[in-house]
Amino acid sequence: MNFIFILAQQVAAAPTPDDSWLIAGFALFGVALVFFALEFVVPSGGLIATLCVLVVAAGIFCFFMHSPTWGLASLTVTLAGAPIAIAYGLKIWSNSPLARRVVLSQAIEDPQSASNQAISRVAIGTLGVAETTLRPIGWIRIAADRREALAEEGFIQAGQQVQVTGFDDATLRVRAVETA
Repeated sequence: MNFIFILAQQVAAAPTPDDSWLIAGFALFGVALVFFALEFVVPSGGLIATLCVLVVAAGIFCFFMHSPTWGLASLTVTLAGAPIAIAYGLKIWSNSPLARRVVLSQAIEDPQSASNQAISRVAIGTLGVAETTLRPIGWIRIAADRREALAEEGFIQAGQQVQVTGFDDATLRVRAVETA
């Protein structure tokens, strides 16, 4: 009987986990969420993101100081949730007014893209002449412009008259025209 009494006193006197570590861990995770949100709004060159990672690490440390169970749980949530949170944050950010101001809205035009735009201005039915044999791809001349073209069927010999029938990406689709 005396043994049970001593055991009960020891259990009652055992230190309970200090909840201040748990509170500190949750507070640090809250601060990390604020830093995470700020990273998408304030251009900092990654400084705020670095602070966010450090605050999360400090929060995980606090959870481990409270108990190993809380530490492992916070580590698991962080490792599983961080990629999801980053992807979701980028998705939301990319549609924001700030992203539209930061990211270039118009591509820098190169000479090839100018010729690609000119291709779209060629009307279906326009006549031209094959400069090279189209097997099935080759070069044709429409007025003064030299263009890449794709033969719809078989080969088209150089010098043969062709007619534009459509477009495949940036390439004209043509077919041979029988001359009488």
